[in-house]
Amino acid sequence: MQPFRLRKDARNWFKDLREDDSFKIDFDIFYFCFIAGISKSRKLHITNEHAPELVASFPGRYTDRGKLLVALFLAKELEILGVTMNEKKVVHSSIAKLVDPTAPHNLSDEGVKHFNQYAHGGYDVLLEWFSGDRPRSLETFLRIFKQNLDTTLVPTV
Repeated sequence: MQPFRLRKDARNWFKDLREDDSFKIDFDIFYFCFIAGISKSRKLHITNEHAPELVASFPGRYTDRGKLLVALFLAKELEILGVTMNEKKVVHSSIAKLVDPTAPHNLSDEGVKHFNQYAHGGYDVLLEWFSGDRPRSLETFLRIFKQNLDTTLVPTV
């Protein structure tokens, strides 16, 4: 079973929020990176050397939200593949490669690999959103994160 992995540079970039306990666990960092990556459809392969093991499953308060994150991930993967819900066999075969209902996080090894790639790419998205300047307070981070996320997700008319 593949674990979730967090880039070393992402862990360091969030050091002020880690040190003041704004982020209680490192999965908080992973979560924000993942959301940024999935919102911009940005994936990035990072070697295990630069992204050490974080956790084997969704921890703490993320345990109950894990299925929602997996659903978000699957929806994005299907969107990228150009698969519509009308194509039942293609949907099933695409999802079957990414999920493992017996795994604690419900993802296959391949699924975790892609899930991690969104978090890795999402860190680069955060660097763009914050112009490379790391967050120093949770309030500022959340405000800028939400502004950029809203801009990304709201369709332009």
